[in-house]
Amino acid sequence: MSGRKILLFVVAAAILGIVVYSFSSKKKGSYADDLRMERLEKDQNYRTSSESPIKDKAGFQGLKYFPADSTYEVFAKLEETESTKTFAVQMTGGQTETYTLYGKVRFELQGKSCELLVFESTEAGTLFIPFKDQTSGKESYGGGRYLDIPESDITGNRVTIDFNKAYNPYCAYSPEYTCPIPPKENNLPIAIRAGELAYHE
Repeated sequence: MSGRKILLFVVAAAILGIVVYSFSSKKKGSYADDLRMERLEKDQNYRTSSESPIKDKAGFQGLKYFPADSTYEVFAKLEETESTKTFAVQMTGGQTETYTLYGKVRFELQGKSCELLVFESTEAGTLFIPFKDQTSGKESYGGGRYLDIPESDITGNRVTIDFNKAYNPYCAYSPEYTCPIPPKENNLPIAIRAGELAYHE
């Protein structure tokens, strides 16, 4: 290869690298910005809404989160149930409520195979995943956290699960609420250091 061709190749590679880096940085920045805005909007809602679970709205300093981490955004295999099945979910008040089981998701994270039961949500077009992990009762709320998955995010038998969007149930803020407790099948063997932290007034 001539010196001129080598020079052109190096320049082209450098330009391509700059473009890819800029695109990746923009994508990463946009995701972090979007996540931050979602969290600020939630704080504002909790601070002002009449349906907020926060009692002391005037002293509310905002929710706390693990740092955003893209490694907790996983591509999972979704296995739908072949027929309608119901599942008795224990509630914090001691009673049980019947949920419709949608299926389960399987994924790899931190070198381990994981799976979670997926339920139909009370909100149309949304799936519901209550779960616990090795941070539950430590850094995160002991009663577990929740994930909402839009059905529109499902492509074939695949779906992206973003644990950065894991949130606390209302009973994490006040004992006045009754919330679903994640079933034992949804106790993950790993620490999910993403999403919402335990709430402390």
